[in-house]
Amino acid sequence: MEACPNIGGREIRRRTVFGYIGLSLTLVLILYVVLFNGHTYLKGLIFITSLSTIIPFMEARSETCIVNAYFGVKNMGTKYQKEKDMKTLKAQQKDSISIMVKGTLVSIIITTLIFYV
Repeated sequence: MEACPNIGGREIRRRTVFGYIGLSLTLVLILYVVLFNGHTYLKGLIFITSLSTIIPFMEARSETCIVNAYFGVKNMGTKYQKEKDMKTLKAQQKDSISIMVKGTLVSIIITTLIFYV
């Protein structure tokens, strides 16, 4: 099945910016933990910052907002519209679940690597 986007240009750019902000925070935190042998709770924060990096990038790439898919709306740049096609809505919801699972798994892998470095 083809991709069924529910966000448009401005929303995609916004998620890309959020992704880069999260990436910066993640890299700074990893650098701090590695250089200064940070405490365990700081290593745990890497999960949150890496998740805040990965999910917006994945949303921008797939043009699917996980929150919009849950509520059945789309924002293609002008205003919020209700998704009327159930087939499209199901595809968006499937994409959003996939984004959440993949993002969580990648964040767990990154955090685990930092814990044991």
